[in-house]
Amino acid sequence: MEHLEWATVLVAIAALVRGYTGFGFAAIAITGLNLIWPPQLSVPVILLLDLIGSLGLLGAASKAFSKPLVVRLGLGALAGIPVGLLVLTQVPESWLKLLISICVLAMTLALIWRPRQGNRPLSNGITSLIGAVSGAFTAAASVGGLPVVCYLLGTGLSARAQRASMVVFLAATDLLALLVLYLHGVFDASLLAPFLMLLLPTLAGVQLGQWGFHRFKPESFHPVALPVLTLLSVSGVGLGLYRIF
Repeated sequence: MEHLEWATVLVAIAALVRGYTGFGFAAIAITGLNLIWPPQLSVPVILLLDLIGSLGLLGAASKAFSKPLVVRLGLGALAGIPVGLLVLTQVPESWLKLLISICVLAMTLALIWRPRQGNRPLSNGITSLIGAVSGAFTAAASVGGLPVVCYLLGTGLSARAQRASMVVFLAATDLLALLVLYLHGVFDASLLAPFLMLLLPTLAGVQLGQWGFHRFKPESFHPVALPVLTLLSVSGVGLGLYRIF
């Protein structure tokens, strides 16, 4: 595997953010790994690592997540995942990398400059639509958490409930997306080596991040995740444009 040391450090940082905030692992890891690996390799590997890393978070999250929110998001994701699979398998590698980086950058900027909406109530229709977008982004680029984060920021859910709901929803969509990818032949033996090599830093980072969450009880996750996402997505857009044009 090329640049394995860079991939290991990157995945460990992403896992640390995931354990602390409940989201961000896939977006950080996939944006960075796309600089060195093709999306057809990095997306299924990151989905699998994200799912494994979520297992240690589900115990506490199951006591605090919003069940109606997760159900509505999940129903939307069922419609979005096949669309994302089509994008992953049909869009050329160079254009897919650029598209992923642009999407991550756009959603990161939305998180940075979001309007203050107060305690906006949850809408069934909008929640399902966000779930569909998240499902498509999960299958195509493994960055399905960011649309949901953008949506939840304007609701009245506490940071604890937001984190727990993200953990449960992302674990479910990761599992579903992996099943769909497997049924369509995206998985093969070449994924086993990078998965095993990156499993230990993923688990260690998630556990350390979860310890930090319970130790420091943050009111906002933005100072941790957003600078890393911005740096990686800007780098990805620049490199993608350079390679194409």
